[in-house]
Amino acid sequence: MIYRIKFIIISSLLLFFQAINLHSQTAREFAVMASEKMGEGDFEAAINNFSNAIRLQPDYDILYRAYFGRGYSKFQLGNYEGAKTDFDRSIRQYANDAEVYFWRAYTKYKLNYSASSEIADYNRAILLDPNYAEAYFNRGHAKIKNRQLRAACSDLRKAYELGYEEAEPHIRIHCGKP
Repeated sequence: MIYRIKFIIISSLLLFFQAINLHSQTAREFAVMASEKMGEGDFEAAINNFSNAIRLQPDYDILYRAYFGRGYSKFQLGNYEGAKTDFDRSIRQYANDAEVYFWRAYTKYKLNYSASSEIADYNRAILLDPNYAEAYFNRGHAKIKNRQLRAACSDLRKAYELGYEEAEPHIRIHCGKP
């Protein structure tokens, strides 16, 4: 009988300490786990871990990255509305990350926003990172959609000049020679 009570007490304590440990995880730990899950392609688990990081109300650096990571994961799962909301939140926390603007612009494309709205975000991404070849490429396509062919060709050529090989056939189609 004493052994059984001892077993129950030890089991209860183990469960208690595991519960404490679970609740004592930091936002940073959840963010790290979420990043690992993204790397594995497990976007559902990444979303859950990023949500836990956000729930813990960490400092702005973790918060903006958690919103960005959760938005990216939602994007990968086709939840474009949710992705845009999280990208908006990320930008409100920290407005100087070219990647967030790039992905928000690409999300706007998927949601059929106006080309001008996409272009504004690509402009900001390029302002923050002038060597962002894929942003030039995508902005070029947004400008084609907006019937700004000369400016679009300039962007497509810039993307190619920066090493974005995918731009070459698009330059041939829309602009003539690379």
